[in-house]
Amino acid sequence: MASSAPIVVSEKLLLPNLGVAVENVTFKNVSMQSEKYICIRETGAQNQLAIIDMSNPNSPSRRQISADSAVMCPDKKVIALKATVPGTAGDSLQVFNLDTKVKLKAYQMPESVEFWAWTTNSQMGLVTASSVYHWDVEGPADPVKVFDRTPNLQGAQIINYRTSPDAKWSVLIGITAGAPERPQLAKGFMQLYSFEQQKSQPLEAHAAGFSTVKFPGRDTASLVISFAQKTLKDGQLISKLHVIELGPGAAPGGAVKRNAELFFPAEFADDFPVSLQISEKYGLVYVITKLGLLFVYDLETATAVYRNRISPDPIFLACNSETTGGFYAINRRGQVVLGSVNEASIVAFVSQQLNNLDLALALAKRGGLPGAEALIGQQFDRFFTAGQYKEAAECAAESPQGQLRTKDIMERLKSVPPPPGQKPPILVYLGVLLQRGILNSSESAELGKLVMGQNKKDLIINWWNEGKLEPSEELGDLMSAAG
Repeated sequence: MASSAPIVVSEKLLLPNLGVAVENVTFKNVSMQSEKYICIRETGAQNQLAIIDMSNPNSPSRRQISADSAVMCPDKKVIALKATVPGTAGDSLQVFNLDTKVKLKAYQMPESVEFWAWTTNSQMGLVTASSVYHWDVEGPADPVKVFDRTPNLQGAQIINYRTSPDAKWSVLIGITAGAPERPQLAKGFMQLYSFEQQKSQPLEAHAAGFSTVKFPGRDTASLVISFAQKTLKDGQLISKLHVIELGPGAAPGGAVKRNAELFFPAEFADDFPVSLQISEKYGLVYVITKLGLLFVYDLETATAVYRNRISPDPIFLACNSETTGGFYAINRRGQVVLGSVNEASIVAFVSQQLNNLDLALALAKRGGLPGAEALIGQQFDRFFTAGQYKEAAECAAESPQGQLRTKDIMERLKSVPPPPGQKPPILVYLGVLLQRGILNSSESAELGKLVMGQNKKDLIINWWNEGKLEPSEELGDLMSAAG
């Protein structure tokens, strides 16, 4: 792949090289709940579990454990096992700490569990033929039924279950065989559930995920769901990515709803999404398909950024990579790949190849990325010349890699009067920086002058105690003069 590509995909592992038989590289046998662990059920002459710690991937541990399903906790060496017990209805569920070898939890589920996954580091979602349960593995309670599956998911193979970061929403995803005229194009069905309203909404989708976005003009971040669908309607294929705002944070004009086309090449007519991962770090959506296509979109605007084929072999599993802001994917050959943002080139790619200067600036600001140096200066000048001093101040304070955090910029912001009813531009600038992190020595001294001029020394002391200010002789003199 060219070095200028905005997304870099590299092979991290090949499971057969670690002794994993290719016939065990399937959705039923392999789980990867986070970037920390891969768990493989190895069946055959002897049943065992292979657990790969991604911090030391070439030394998997193997344990003589027979189970129908095994999933590692996202952040610790805790494993959940599911097995049927002859003569007993339902499934036996057990959770073990692999370090201490202590059984943490056990429960005999009266129904068969068709799918399960960790929704948090301490809670599991259990999906039966008719309902969804939540199980707190650290508390004393047994699994609790939270809602019933909607009719559109009856008989579907469940492939994912997720809850929102605020635990107020969840989404269940299932697939069924395709229509007779397109049997390879699996149908995707989704159930969006609100725990507060105790209501479900059935939709058509193959993959979905939750995240938060701070939309322009909003004071706080909004919860959104993004989902990818590919459906056959009246003989026509509809392939779309949706981003929809959820909850009470929506503006008076209504919730933000965005969508964009997923452009599948003709030779991928029967391909469909199998995973959707969202990068909090960069505000990007990664849609990964069964036949190895990768679609990359901007979450805030649902703007297409990039498309490429990342695997010649079918992909059946993917997970988020929080540390890189990318994703891991596993294909049927046992190849584990990491997709990550090419920080050196993505901003230039978006501004030059896509000719989208606004998106290039937004990406640069979010990720502190290079490539927008000229653009950010031009944007500041446009705001400043137009008298949009608040916007100019925010632009300077949020500039990628702090390139506009200079004494010259502060002097320009100090030199203009605030528009009626607005804060002085320099105060807006320093306020944004306080929210984002630590002020440098020049900024700290400037804030000290403004606040001391209002006889509010206590504010400076509070910010100092919070580690928000950088010491300087000028700031020290101001503090001493204030007594």
